[in-house]
Amino acid sequence: MEAEIVAIGTELLLGVTVDTNSAYLAQQLATVGVAVRRVTLVRDDLHEIVGVLRQAMDRSELVVCSGGLGPTGDDLTREAIAEATGRPLVFHQMLLDDIAARFAAFQRTMSESNRRQAYVPQDAFIIRNPRGTAPAFVAERAGRYVAALPGVPQELHYLTEHALLPYLREQHNLAEVLVVREVRVSGLTEAEAGERIADIMLGDNPVVGITAKRGQHTIRIAAQGPSKAAAEALITPLVATINERFVGFLMGEETLEQRVGRLLAERGIKLELVETEIAAPVYRALTQTAAGAQALVQVMIRPSQTNPESASREYAQALATAGNREPATARLAVVAEAGGEPIRNVHVALAAPNETPRYDTRGIDFGLAQAHDFVASTALELLRRWLEPMPSTTAEQH
Repeated sequence: MEAEIVAIGTELLLGVTVDTNSAYLAQQLATVGVAVRRVTLVRDDLHEIVGVLRQAMDRSELVVCSGGLGPTGDDLTREAIAEATGRPLVFHQMLLDDIAARFAAFQRTMSESNRRQAYVPQDAFIIRNPRGTAPAFVAERAGRYVAALPGVPQELHYLTEHALLPYLREQHNLAEVLVVREVRVSGLTEAEAGERIADIMLGDNPVVGITAKRGQHTIRIAAQGPSKAAAEALITPLVATINERFVGFLMGEETLEQRVGRLLAERGIKLELVETEIAAPVYRALTQTAAGAQALVQVMIRPSQTNPESASREYAQALATAGNREPATARLAVVAEAGGEPIRNVHVALAAPNETPRYDTRGIDFGLAQAHDFVASTALELLRRWLEPMPSTTAEQH
């Protein structure tokens, strides 16, 4: 079964409320083998909601809606689903009794407008809501199903897990399972990583994709099968292929921060850190893990000056090699050019006793919100390559 999610509410489109419900629903539907193919946000407009629902029903067997089940005039999900499925709204006294009882439990008076919440489309599967005043339901038209859930996250979570998923399993004999495996890689651009798996990104099952976040890349493999074991069996050979093609760049299930912290701990190496950015992005990244934080023995913030010498390869290397250190202590210097153009060079130098200093540079757009993430990933990737040298048998690019 394939599904679409429709998140209803003008506040979602104004950016006042962030739609976290759709991500949660996609994760939960995957546990019963339902693959989500599209997520749509729509404002509180009856005509627009009906249009979105009809289009979604034409494409998918299941449409799951969140929001718009409240008692006010802009809560239009009930009316929209009734119109889209061609079924009239029918009043249910038991639902009104449930709502009244909830108000009584809180010693509050129920408003007349709450009566609207006791209406659902004719012949719909009713889902009573013990966590709120908005009943949920599943309506049907010509073998296509539309589920309506309240937008309040805690209510939506409870009804999804205790009612909607059991309904889908029992009423629709859903036995398939969707399994998702992620493999992280570092040290390549998104384009370079994508080129290595271009040929295996074309399949329908498993589905392979790549996402970029915080300067790191995650390869995602999703497989559907009659059981978890069957889905895993589809994924396993692809993971083996990915491991072969990304030798030297693999993080497995670790983030770059986790990998670097673990390697520092395993090798018993302490680290001195010098940064010129006041925000200290490398320090923040390293201290995300206990191992990374414990490896730091000194942190120095030295803001870049306007003279060119304070934002150069030579300056970064001088900072990295200055002073005397213990044999198991390295120094990482991260130097960003002073303000000016949005794209600024970041110079990274790493020095360890009795070793040739390592160096890397990267142009980073500091106009981007994630600029400091890119600074951190550049520095940590240089550190990782030192801690975990590239194997001499690195696989050729495919």
